Amino acid sequence: MTSTSTTQSPMRRCGVFTACAAALWVVLAGPAYWLAGSLGLEGLTYSALLCWLPGCLLFFAIPFFEFAKNKAFAFLAGSGLRMFVVLVATLLLHEVRADLGLKEFLSWLVVFYSVTLLVETLLIVKSPEANILSVPSPPVT
Repeated sequence: MTSTSTTQSPMRRCGVFTACAAALWVVLAGPAYWLAGSLGLEGLTYSALLCWLPGCLLFFAIPFFEFAKNKAFAFLAGSGLRMFVVLVATLLLHEVRADLGLKEFLSWLVVFYSVTLLVETLLIVKSPEANILSVPSPPVT
């Protein structure tokens, strides 16, 4: 096993993804509290969790699905999974907590969604198993 494959294991990628999401939460905690008080921090936390969960699920799922080892399919699967989880959870959260509106929740969800999608995409592009199947094979003569 090479050092590249050990440093890009699903657990390692999930750890990097978690650290980035946690750092973003810390950076945004001040503005969230300033704009909406404790409800802002609550909405920020929900946003972070809703965007973190599908990313980590994807990293652990990629080795089990042959089609997801291709970078394009892995990105598409990750985007679809993230969109589904965030949409369903946001609708459910709106039913349970209608007091979490634009400045308390939705604005932070847009920021977390965008940044975690970027980090997830970068981690997928750099994954060794994605690189194996993404290299075009030479033409057969």
